[in-house]
Amino acid sequence: MVRPNNEDAVHIEVDTVWSVAVLADGMGGYRAGEVASALAVQCITQSLQHSALKSAKKSQPPRMAVVHRALEHCVQAANTSVRAHAREHADCQGMGATVVAAVFVQDRLVLAHLGDSRAYLWRGETLTQLTSDHSWLQEQIDAGQISADAAAQSGLGHLVTRALGVAERARPTLHEQMLEAGDRILLCSDGLSDLLTAGEIAALLATPEPLARQAEQLIARANALGGHDNISVILASVEPAPAR
Repeated sequence: MVRPNNEDAVHIEVDTVWSVAVLADGMGGYRAGEVASALAVQCITQSLQHSALKSAKKSQPPRMAVVHRALEHCVQAANTSVRAHAREHADCQGMGATVVAAVFVQDRLVLAHLGDSRAYLWRGETLTQLTSDHSWLQEQIDAGQISADAAAQSGLGHLVTRALGVAERARPTLHEQMLEAGDRILLCSDGLSDLLTAGEIAALLATPEPLARQAEQLIARANALGGHDNISVILASVEPAPAR
């Protein structure tokens, strides 16, 4: 509702071997943020597609260690790409992006994230945050220096400690999650999580609305509360395995 350009980027690939969802939130000067997020999403998606094709050529199901390595590799490749572009283009110097990437393989979800773009699990009327922000505020919360409520009112949530493009080596955090039929996975940029509490997100996910409608309602609610940042949402539903 405020910014003239969108610095978020998202991409989804649904496949029988690996399904992939990637969301990035750019940082930098005029338009540089959207360059960084677009590069990040493109590079991560292409790298994961390549890994999925290699996996599909093998007869046995992929080991989770293979998925973990693929995610680490693709995040580092995206980091290298963002840094190289910034070096070659003066107007993009200092750009970067937070990112959360999800790979769905059989009954597992593997996540990689940098920064404060988040992933949540909705299961049995309960919302669980799967990622922990790489931010100065989260470090203070973890150290017991500030409460979560005080942090939410501080206005310092944008101070991230990890992101693509800011250091020679990316250090993503990986998380593996067993999935059950009926689960919903939410990926979002901080344009959503800065404005909606976990309770408000849960209340919207608890409605019987279709997936696309729930995504629209999450964005609409954040815009109604000010919409001071770009708001991106990916919602995935885990369906029962088809009968054989």
